[in-house]
Amino acid sequence: MSSDYARPDAAPVAHAPRLHGHLPVLDGVRGLAVLLVVFFHTTHLSDQSAAGRATWWLAGAGWSGVDLFFVLSGFLITGILWEAKGQTYYFRNFYARRVLRIFPLYYAALAVSFLVLPSLVGRLNLDERITTEGAVWYLLYLSNFYQLWTDTTHPILGVVWSLAIEEQFYIVWPFLIAAVSYKGAIRLCLGTIALAVAVRVGLTLYGASEESTYVVTLCRVDSLALGALLSLALRHPEGKGISAFPWMRWAPWLALPVVVALIALPMGPAFKTVLRTGGYTAVGILYTVLVYRVVAAKPGTLLHRFFSNRVLLMYGKYSYAIYLVHSPLDAILRRTVLKTPLMQVGGSDFPVQLLFYVVAASLSLGIALVSWNLFEKHFLKLKDYFPYSERPAPTPAPAPAPSGSPGAAS
Repeated sequence: MSSDYARPDAAPVAHAPRLHGHLPVLDGVRGLAVLLVVFFHTTHLSDQSAAGRATWWLAGAGWSGVDLFFVLSGFLITGILWEAKGQTYYFRNFYARRVLRIFPLYYAALAVSFLVLPSLVGRLNLDERITTEGAVWYLLYLSNFYQLWTDTTHPILGVVWSLAIEEQFYIVWPFLIAAVSYKGAIRLCLGTIALAVAVRVGLTLYGASEESTYVVTLCRVDSLALGALLSLALRHPEGKGISAFPWMRWAPWLALPVVVALIALPMGPAFKTVLRTGGYTAVGILYTVLVYRVVAAKPGTLLHRFFSNRVLLMYGKYSYAIYLVHSPLDAILRRTVLKTPLMQVGGSDFPVQLLFYVVAASLSLGIALVSWNLFEKHFLKLKDYFPYSERPAPTPAPAPAPSGSPGAAS
């Protein structure tokens, strides 16, 4: 949030964030998140030219797409829960709608991974570790703990640890939101953020594995809580919005040096220590700023136009299926048509890597389109049986002027 916005004498613009109903521009943010993850997982370059090194450097930041998903989930889910709070079927409707959105495709992906692909390992030359081992953990949305305790990752389901964290969050968060006042909800978010940082620091000092601070729910819940905090701040009961929390303006300035350090440090012990202690929180803060800026952006501005472009909107709309299928697809491509190590063209595998990106991203989108039209949308129609009733909400405070300084959305 902007430091200009926090000043009483700041001159706000007339546009105010719209918080209710479907926000298409957030599909664009979701599209960016999934493309970051796909970019990260489909980079198999060995080229050491300037272009190759730059590609690896950019791809290395793709892991943070998961944190952007976490921030978005915290923002949207908390908004839904807060506006539905006190309704007769608060819990039933929330969980029913989550089940209809998440379970069908997730369990379809598990069925393919555990029942179909193991029999095709030899025929498609897939990883021999594609078996039914650990299936129960995945069925129960505990794959993140399975990944930690066994120190193994399923070859094609390695991405679902983040879905497990979100599902565990969904189980607990509605009860916490239902039990607290507005001030209590703000404290809950701040306490959750502090807890995540404390647990990561404690595990790091104790000498726990890097995996523990990456996949354990309490270690990664700060990004979800940051999104939740922004959602609540914009729903201030008196309509003050984020101006009611002037301390928020300092958050990005505290986070920025940490993110700069992550960018500047070479991969090694120092980088990993910064990342697993305060780094995840810093990245989450800056992504929360991004969500706020996008929501508050006036239509026609550069930021709004960027996140409203057709490519990002399309990838955002189908991001859930893309997230689930891109890793199995990558595994198949790497062992069949576009094999790794990638083919050299003129002494470089950079051209084939570009082709790999296009094929992987296009096929992932194509499969997601089929999934949506033949499968997902039919379950989503059932959400109409579990509606949230409409109730008036306080008018959000105006957004800051575009010329304001980087803002904290914490």
